[in-house]
Amino acid sequence: MSATVGKIAQKGSKKPRYQELAEDLRAEILSGEYPDPTQFPTESALCARYGVSRFTVREALRSLQTEGLIQRRRGSGTVIQPASARGGALHQPLSNVGEILQYARDSKYLFTPMGKALLPKKFAVHIGEVASGRWHHFRGLRVRQGQSGPIALTDAYIHPDLEAAASQIKPNEDTIFRQIERLSGIRIARVTQDIQAVPASSTVAAELGVPRRSPCLRILRCYLDATGRILEISASHHPGDRFAYTMHIEVEG
Repeated sequence: MSATVGKIAQKGSKKPRYQELAEDLRAEILSGEYPDPTQFPTESALCARYGVSRFTVREALRSLQTEGLIQRRRGSGTVIQPASARGGALHQPLSNVGEILQYARDSKYLFTPMGKALLPKKFAVHIGEVASGRWHHFRGLRVRQGQSGPIALTDAYIHPDLEAAASQIKPNEDTIFRQIERLSGIRIARVTQDIQAVPASSTVAAELGVPRRSPCLRILRCYLDATGRILEISASHHPGDRFAYTMHIEVEG
């Protein structure tokens, strides 16, 4: 318990404390640490356990509720949602780079180099520019312990200008964009996401083990440097029954 408190209260962390608390509680919920869904700790208990304010606890719980992991009822406390209520899908927040990295830590991307290739026309159309040259292509499945079937098929393409760095990327060592930063010395300053419901192509269906043209959630991401140059572009296809995207929206005023 003391180790957990130390983790949450660690000084110098760039991550908001409520996010650290949410990550810790998410891991406990998904590991089955609370077999009785009604025995989830109260706000007061969490404040004492982690040495944080009630505001921090409430923000963390709000994140977990957005993900569909818990339900909060006034007067009756917090109840853990059963997997069946979540549709058996992974409810994942991907609203910022920190949450994308957490998603990567909570799962494994088993990718392999596919050689060099022209950027697919649909990607070139999306970024609105001529995508000349041959890009380094990686393809792989993202899997999560305890979940049957992969949660995504991802194709990633590295800009031709990053030839030296791309050729040194090691499969399954770290996220591709973190390896790009380390190997090239270029920092990724912005990530854009385009989310669309699409039917599974023959290739996607075969890799994910789903019927052809079954519904998938496609997340198309562009990783850009400070000048706006695209360093990496990736497309992840998630089976509709295995993944749900969540995000946090703050109400102003």
